[in-house]
Amino acid sequence: MIASAARTLTVVALGLLLIACGPGADGPPPTPNAPSGIRGKVFLGPTCPGPVDENATAEPCVTPYSAQLAILDADGKVVARVTSAADGSFQLDLPAGDYTVAPQNGDPVPSAPSQPVSVEPGKYTEIEINYDTGVR
Repeated sequence: MIASAARTLTVVALGLLLIACGPGADGPPPTPNAPSGIRGKVFLGPTCPGPVDENATAEPCVTPYSAQLAILDADGKVVARVTSAADGSFQLDLPAGDYTVAPQNGDPVPSAPSQPVSVEPGKYTEIEINYDTGVR
């Protein structure tokens, strides 16, 4: 009787192991209702004049920046606006689709180019916005 119960447990354990290691075991599929959108960092630079050290590993003349960003849909209509925090970070929930992130530029600086962004269901697309100060 004990041997029979042990065999049953072994079969159940092996079955569960096969299910866990089967197709799709590298992570759960995206949940249709899971949040998605765009997140990233905004930087301002250069913020100090003079030549840049080409061999430097860090960019000492680039700093986080609080900026206003407009999010446009595929038709060019503004669907959202977000302001990055003092550390340059931002996150915005959006449904899956194609968007353009349009940084609100100064007159004439600082300025940053618009960026196309594709958002997949249940995922956040990471981007970096780099504002140019015009300092050289």
